[in-house]
Amino acid sequence: MSATFEVPFVSCDLCVEVKTPALKTCLKCEVSMCAQHLQTHLTTPVLLQTHPLTNPVQSGSSSQMASKCSAHGKLVEYYCMDDCVLVCMSCAIEEGHRLHNMKTLQTAHTELSGQLREELKALAQRQNQAKELERWHKNQMQILENCVSQLMKSGSALKELALTNSQTSLSARLGALQTAQQAVSSVLKEEDHFNFLQKFASVHKAITEARKVNLKLGLGPGPDRTKIMEDIRKVRQVIEKQVHKFQRKFFAFADPQSYSVVQDDPNSVSELTFDPQTLGPEMTLSNDLKMLFYTRSSFQGYRGSYTAQTLRLQTKQTGNMRWSLNLSEHCDWTIGLCNTKAMNGNYSEVYGLKKQNKSLLSVKTEDANRTSDNRRSVPIIQTSEFSYEFHVTGPWKVEVIWDDTSNLLAFYSRNKPTKGFLLCKLKAKMLCPFITFENISSNLQKENRGQHQTGQRYVSSVSNSYTELLCVLK
Repeated sequence: MSATFEVPFVSCDLCVEVKTPALKTCLKCEVSMCAQHLQTHLTTPVLLQTHPLTNPVQSGSSSQMASKCSAHGKLVEYYCMDDCVLVCMSCAIEEGHRLHNMKTLQTAHTELSGQLREELKALAQRQNQAKELERWHKNQMQILENCVSQLMKSGSALKELALTNSQTSLSARLGALQTAQQAVSSVLKEEDHFNFLQKFASVHKAITEARKVNLKLGLGPGPDRTKIMEDIRKVRQVIEKQVHKFQRKFFAFADPQSYSVVQDDPNSVSELTFDPQTLGPEMTLSNDLKMLFYTRSSFQGYRGSYTAQTLRLQTKQTGNMRWSLNLSEHCDWTIGLCNTKAMNGNYSEVYGLKKQNKSLLSVKTEDANRTSDNRRSVPIIQTSEFSYEFHVTGPWKVEVIWDDTSNLLAFYSRNKPTKGFLLCKLKAKMLCPFITFENISSNLQKENRGQHQTGQRYVSSVSNSYTELLCVLK
């Protein structure tokens, strides 16, 4: 049942005979006026500017008292933007507000309303982020619950294995003792010499078996115990791996910026290969399309650089993805997600990690604005350099993780001793995995007489040529 509130009746202070309802109250005159008596305030410019009007308030009410300065008893006419308080003329020129930013009530209302509208827009955006956070939290809770369930199943299996075999062993040992006791008790009741001696042989055998029973704690020795111990070790190893993953997932739940949310499960690695149609000049692939080679003849010059070449990675997988790369230290590269029509390092959309000389940069596309004819303007690629406190010798080893639920693209170092170090994390869209190579150094390993490996085949080197293994997909 909803409560009802009665609006207090405020009559016009200038009407004498009939109590006409007041339309406005002048805070300066401290008079409530009906529509007829209000005309003077509305038509006189000076009164309109200097006499603030408000909704009708009763004389002596708290609303009317609030319109006066508590220190000077004067009408409040200004708003101090620095202290966020209403002040009168005396406060504005004599007190501590003299050097502050003062606004008339109308101006302050207009400016602060504009600020609140902007804050409302920002809160709406944050509300969308909060919904995304809620979805992420729900998904992570499901992941953790699955981990707990798996761990409990493994624990139950281990418990069942140990207790069942222990119970079987215990029952067998107690059964042998009980059988011997019953046999002895039964034969002692036999008074006939013939029957007693006839049964003694079986009783003697039961006593012999009872003497062999091992009453030490634990399972009895023998091949059965050895097999059970081996089974327990196997289950223990499974549980240890699950506990490790469980711990990592809890860390990722508490601090996803520092910990990978995808575990080192080989089944979760996405099957990615290079798209042969995007190969550049002097580039070749292994048979499994996972190794990329660059071969250059010495006749093409000993030093120089290679223009940017963007290669797409192909996969049939959708949703969450995870892949690892070993990248040559003799070139610059960009890895991540981009539009499918990207060529020669030119993207309409891109989110990735870029190595340029000895620097690492995050790369992402800002939202392109639309022109007056409703066409999208040229996209803006934003790069941001970040520092990393380790030195990489040899190939770069990077793991890329795409979380389709939270739309996060993360890059982790897999070089020792920084394995698992978060290099970069971006808010992104599900696009096409790619690699762009730039500035491939011509000072490559020279193979005049040797051989180089391409996938599972060995191909003889061309004389006076230089071959570099640019990338290996894992």
